This record gives sequence, C-alpha cells and structure tokens, in this order.
Amino acid sequence: MDSKEITARVCAAVVGATLALAGAGKVTSWNQWRANARQQHLWTAVAVAVPVLELFLGAALLVLKPAATILGLATLLLVVFTSFLALQVTTKSQVPCACFGAHVNRPPSWRDVARNLGLIALMFAAAAFS
Repeated sequence: MDSKEITARVCAAVVGATLALAGAGKVTSWNQWRANARQQHLWTAVAVAVPVLELFLGAALLVLKPAATILGLATLLLVVFTSFLALQVTTKSQVPCACFGAHVNRPPSWRDVARNLGLIALMFAAAAFS
C-alpha cells in the first residue's frame, strides 16, 4: 500500500468513525433522537433513515477500500447535514441537534457546521488520493 492509498484510507476512516459514532449515539438514545427530530420537523422516515445511513456509510468507510460511490454518498449526506445545521444556526433554533444522540444536548452552533465542513474536506481528500 503506497502513501496515497494510506492517506485516502485514513481520511475515509476518520469520517467513517465519526458517522458510525453519530449513528450509534442516535440508536442508543433513540427516544431522545426521535423527540429532537420531531422538534426539528423531520419526517419520521428521515429520522429513522439517518442513523441507518450513518451506520452503513460509517462501516463502509472504515472497512472497505475508498470507492467513489461510498465517498460520494457520504459526502452528499454530510452536505445535507451541514446545510441543515447552518439553517438551524441562522434561524437561532434552540432544539438540540442530537448529532451524536443524547450525548450532545445543545442547540446547533457554527462549531458543528465547521466540524462537518472538515469532514467534507476529508472526503474530498480521500477521493483525491484513492
């Protein structure tokens, strides 16, 4: 394995671990996640799908060699999440984002947006080096 492939795998793994932790946090605090999702006016299907997508994409990024399809789907998911967070911050929403389940029980902030932008940058790096 050369240094470019190692870089791609590390970048993908960091995002994969983050997504997996976020999905697991939602599953382990399911009632709180659903309550926050309702307060954020998310459709029930979206609230159910989000942790499943996070766990699936997180595992794929951790275990598999970075592939364009998985990198693209994870990036798309992060773009959607980041846009939603930015909207919540600009409208001064006080509903906890529950990004990592009940472990994060505070309103979204620009710090959350910046974190996600960093994760998106890692996805672009993984794509560039894979």
